[in-house]
Amino acid sequence: MKKKIDLVILGGSGLIGKEIIYKFLKNNKSVLNLDIKNNLKNNNNYFFKRFDMSAKNIEIQLNKFFKVYKHPKVFIDCSYIDRGYFKDTSIKKISRDKLDLILNKWLSSTVMISSYFLNNMKKNKIKGNVILTSSIYGLVAQDLNVYKGTKIIDSIAYTLVKSGINNLVKNAAVSFGKFGIKVNSVCPGGIYSLKDKNFKNKNFVKNYLSKVPLKRFATSKDIANAYFFLSSDKSSYISGVNLPVDGGYTLT
Repeated sequence: MKKKIDLVILGGSGLIGKEIIYKFLKNNKSVLNLDIKNNLKNNNNYFFKRFDMSAKNIEIQLNKFFKVYKHPKVFIDCSYIDRGYFKDTSIKKISRDKLDLILNKWLSSTVMISSYFLNNMKKNKIKGNVILTSSIYGLVAQDLNVYKGTKIIDSIAYTLVKSGINNLVKNAAVSFGKFGIKVNSVCPGGIYSLKDKNFKNKNFVKNYLSKVPLKRFATSKDIANAYFFLSSDKSSYISGVNLPVDGGYTLT
C-alpha cells in the first residue's frame, strides 16, 4: 500500500523549506522532502528522498518516488541554487553561457517539475495546491541604492528566474483552475540569516531597512506562515497570486 503524504516539498532542506516542514509537522501533516541533502531525521511523518532538480531524468526520478507514495494535495517548490552561480550576472556584464546555465538549471527545471505535479493532480483528480517560490525581485526591479557602500551587485539572471516563476503561476492557475487546482507563489523579501554575510554589512542593512515600512527583515517563520496559509482551506478562493511577504518593501 502506498504511503499517504500531505505535502511534497522540493528544496525542504534550505532556510525557508526547513521552516515550512516544521510548520506542517507541528500541525500533524506528513511531509516528503526532495532535496540533495537532508538535515532532519526521518520519522512517522517526515520522509526524505535525494533528488537533483537539474538532472535530465526528472520524470523518471519522480515516477519512482510515487510508486511508494501517494500523490499529495500540496506541492511546494522551495528549490534553490548556490549563490555563487549569480556571480558576474549583472545586466552590465553577463555571458551567454552563464545565463543559459542558470535558466536551464533553475527556471526550466521549475517549469518541468511544476508541470509534472499539476498534470498528475489532474490525472488523479486531486483538488489541491501548487505553491512556488518567487521573490520581491520577481515583482519589482532591484533597487541599486540598496547596494551602495557594499560589494553586492545586481543580477539580471536572478530576476529573470523569479519573474518567469510569476508568469508560470498565472498561466498554470488559468489552465488548471477548472480541475480544482490552485497555483500561487510566495515572494519573500529579505530574510534575516546569521549565515548570510550580507547581514554583516551595515550599509546593506541600513539601506534595505530604509525601504521597509515595518523596519525589520523577515524571519523564516514569517515566510513559512504564508505557505501554510496558501495551502489551507483559508485560502480556498485564492489562485494565480504572487504574494509579497516583504514588510511593505515593494510599496516604496
